Amino acid sequence: MSAMKIALVLSVALLALVSVAEAGVSFKSLNSSKTLTVQAKIQATNLTSGQAHVGTDHLVISWALNSSFDGTGKDASYVNVKIKLCYAPVSQTDRGWRKTKDDLEKDKTCSKGITQQKYVPTGNTTIWRITKDVPGAVYFVRVYAVDALGTQLAFGQTTDKTKTTNLIQIVPISGRHVSIDIAAAVFSVFSVGSLMGFLSLEAIKQRKANSKAIFSFFRAAFTDIIRGQSMLREIKII
Repeated sequence: MSAMKIALVLSVALLALVSVAEAGVSFKSLNSSKTLTVQAKIQATNLTSGQAHVGTDHLVISWALNSSFDGTGKDASYVNVKIKLCYAPVSQTDRGWRKTKDDLEKDKTCSKGITQQKYVPTGNTTIWRITKDVPGAVYFVRVYAVDALGTQLAFGQTTDKTKTTNLIQIVPISGRHVSIDIAAAVFSVFSVGSLMGFLSLEAIKQRKANSKAIFSFFRAAFTDIIRGQSMLREIKII
């Protein structure tokens, strides 16, 4: 084998090793039957589906080892759990930046991390206030069980396999704060009041000007009458 061929084979082998090293865990490699049971409720309504608003509403998220795996030792390597907020398919359509991929390193389904907790078979619960940076979309919650290195070993989620049940629609911030609306209303009232005051002042000024003009007219007319009477007297005397 020539040196060129040897170099080519080594290059291909190196690239393969790099690709394997960079690749993440395959989602399909995780147990297809959900190892963890997960539930998420909107705290205000105590419902597993519906609308929730960023910045105000909370999700109550509970997880535990699926009872069918009790005593099997399947969870022997579980160290922590990572709780994530995930896009439902209806909010992934025509949005490549939310695309689902089997390689969990490249998967964009669950890009929003909620929290990480220590793993215990009996599970745990967390209450999470929906942060204002969460985009408006339809979501579900997924929990990954990970080892000491953070490698995903198992999962559970609030929805079914087709991701159509127990979905939560998160409503984003409107872009306007209540204080801004109040300030705008106060400013509007002040503006209207100022305009009315200005018009009233102008009307008063105009009335005063009209009154002065009328007074001047009658005074001039009266003066002319007096002068006329004086002239008549002078004519009679003559």
